[in-house]
Amino acid sequence: MGKPSIAAQVAALQKLNVAQLRVRWKEVFGEETKQRHRVYMIRRLSWEIQRQHYGDELSAEAKARLHELQDEFRTSPPETWFKGARHNRSSATTKQVHDVKAPKPGTILTREYKGERIAVTVRGHREFEWQGEIYRSLSGVAKAITGSHLSGNAFFGLIGNRERK
Repeated sequence: MGKPSIAAQVAALQKLNVAQLRVRWKEVFGEETKQRHRVYMIRRLSWEIQRQHYGDELSAEAKARLHELQDEFRTSPPETWFKGARHNRSSATTKQVHDVKAPKPGTILTREYKGERIAVTVRGHREFEWQGEIYRSLSGVAKAITGSHLSGNAFFGLIGNRERK
């Protein structure tokens, strides 16, 4: 009788304990391993057993299909590669998403900081005014005020303890 089929060899790995897998590893790879992760060893041995049997090369059918896909990828416009992806949607169909945590335009956020009263006006989506300057985020305003990076939402009390809400 000959050698067991590839499927039988792979299935047999499931029944081995770590010590037996390490012996099989030496048979397959020709060197010892310090590996003790059973699942990893089974997967790696399964892969190597199949690679040794079928060889490193892809089948003629697999190579032909790979070349077809490469040609299609090279010649088709990018929009067709990932249909429905956000970057493929036109601006007409893309809705402006309003962040639930973001305050509405016209809101004035106030806070006491180092004995000074700070007031920031929300001008619009990603526009916050403080002392005549326009910032693209509340975090930018908080950094200008404190000199260090921190969450603008937390600094102005928009997030934090549930008791505050």
